[in-house]
Amino acid sequence: MIESRRRAYLDAMGLDVWTIKPPAPLLDRLILQPGAGETLLICQQAEETALRIAADIVRAIPGGAVWAWPDPAGCAENLSLGQAIDQYLFTRVVLFGDVPAQRLFSGDSPAVIGSARVLFTLSLDQLAVRGNAKLAFWQQLSVPGSH
Repeated sequence: MIESRRRAYLDAMGLDVWTIKPPAPLLDRLILQPGAGETLLICQQAEETALRIAADIVRAIPGGAVWAWPDPAGCAENLSLGQAIDQYLFTRVVLFGDVPAQRLFSGDSPAVIGSARVLFTLSLDQLAVRGNAKLAFWQQLSVPGSH
């Protein structure tokens, strides 16, 4: 019997139809751009890595940097933040804006994960247009122990 017809019969008899739900997406997964460096830069979405300020930030960070963003599909094969830090030996993580922090952390945002210091700042769009915020971000990056 055709599945849709079978379901219609069961529904007409008042019986609940149970179906297998796909696994829920993992909200803490990241998509990492290829690259190498000591700093992991996490933006809201892939398109932000093409912004002029994104290129300026990467050039200004000694030791190199790798861009990442939350995986919207939450694929299990992508790494969590902790796994990325352990696997790539990042010593600093910078999260741009509230979206990555909300996706990656439930509750309090940690200051340190594994071997990496975690820094939080405004989104790349906000940093690009707010001079004081940009200055504060550069100072945050240059603080001893933040690298």
